[in-house]
Amino acid sequence: MNGCRLLLPNGSLQDVVLKLLADAGIPIFLSPGRSYRALIGNSRLFPEPYNWATLLRPWDSPWIIADQRLDLAFTGDDCIAESGRKDELVILRHYPLSRGGVGKTKLVLAVPKGSPIHSVRDLGSDHELVTEYPHFASDWTAKNGVIPRIRACHGSTEGYIEIADAILENSETGRSLAENGWVILEESILESQTCLITHPKAWQNGRSHEVIEEIILLLDAVISGRTRRLVKCNVTKGRLAAILAFMPAADKPTVNELAGDGGFSVESIIEQDKLDSLLVQLNQAGATAIFDLDVGKFIP
Repeated sequence: MNGCRLLLPNGSLQDVVLKLLADAGIPIFLSPGRSYRALIGNSRLFPEPYNWATLLRPWDSPWIIADQRLDLAFTGDDCIAESGRKDELVILRHYPLSRGGVGKTKLVLAVPKGSPIHSVRDLGSDHELVTEYPHFASDWTAKNGVIPRIRACHGSTEGYIEIADAILENSETGRSLAENGWVILEESILESQTCLITHPKAWQNGRSHEVIEEIILLLDAVISGRTRRLVKCNVTKGRLAAILAFMPAADKPTVNELAGDGGFSVESIIEQDKLDSLLVQLNQAGATAIFDLDVGKFIP
């Protein structure tokens, strides 16, 4: 194996994954029309014949990777759990990516508002449980000592309000379930994030391992960069020590002397959530020319 065969998700994960790859220097060029192939615009990591990616539903990624038909894919913990193939995969990373922006979802058990069912143990053999995760649901309900009639659906689970006694659904915030008349009974049955997966053979092979490790490094750098900002300001000599005392930094703030007797330029990479308060502190401490920049990629 002299390279890495990439499998990309289509559907709701496609845009966020392609954006992540593009930001990491791995642009993907989609073919026109309804093609399920895409050109990978990084010939160093993906030389011919590995420079074409396949686009398929993330539901199918676990078995495709487990069967070694392709080598590297993005999927979800929920898809892995439903596949039953987790032991045949190497889960390399979890990424805070989702169409809704939350980054993490959870499988929940929900029933129609006013239902006499108050917990999973109230489900009986005469109850219909509708879900996109029939295999997982069968195992989970059996572990809870109940065996409802499990019906597989292919999306729009919330629309079964007049049909199902209960649903096992993937939810980000729960708002959509509530709007459609559902009440959540069991939360966090399974937490799910976007995963990067491979199979043991690719992970243990010299060349494919090197490629995958470099891809991970670049993706991690992008994710880290998205939560950080580069803050710069000018400071007089007399105020430098006071500002350095409260200035957060990934390592240490960088200090450069300005031309003439102009004081110092101070810059620091900080966590995004500290930005607003830091800007106020710097202004109150007498710093000037204060501004912030995107970090892009960040490797600690």
